[in-house]
Amino acid sequence: MIPLNPQRLPIRRLSQKATRRPTRRSGKQKTEPRMTTRKNYFVSYAQADNPLPHKLLELLRPRLAIRKDFDFHEWMDTHIPLGADWRREIQQALAHCDFGLLLLSPRFFASPFITDHELPHFLGPRPGGGIAIRKSIVPVGLKHVPLDGSADLKGLDQTQIFRDPRNRWFDQTRGHIREAFTDGLVAALSR
Repeated sequence: MIPLNPQRLPIRRLSQKATRRPTRRSGKQKTEPRMTTRKNYFVSYAQADNPLPHKLLELLRPRLAIRKDFDFHEWMDTHIPLGADWRREIQQALAHCDFGLLLLSPRFFASPFITDHELPHFLGPRPGGGIAIRKSIVPVGLKHVPLDGSADLKGLDQTQIFRDPRNRWFDQTRGHIREAFTDGLVAALSR
């Protein structure tokens, strides 16, 4: 089965979900529409880091699916249909996403495709120095990279990178700590 490509669907800013509430008079459940904001996100990751990105996403997907305030829709390269022009599919997904979920690692920054084709959609140089955010990003610490200025992090070292409260990267977590990492990420995404 080919995964559903949300970029090929008409994008609405708001989607309706029905909720049931008891009415005062009868006490019966009444269905009332509740408005949620649709959020399309592009997952940028280094394939060489597999299976770690998929482990994070396996924990993240059900947590995002039950959010009442947002209707999250993921896009990643595994959604590209067989035989499709993969560069065009990626460019379309980048153009239609609301934010990028950037899974940072040494391999992420070493990938010419990520640094030359994906990151420029999200950030670029700011006149006078620094970086300009072109589209919202959520940089997530997947695997440790030095934040001391010794590595070229394409300006992302100037942004807030999500890690757990003890500054652990996702690969440094296990069990309930990994679950808490993901819960914290969901809270950050829902702000």
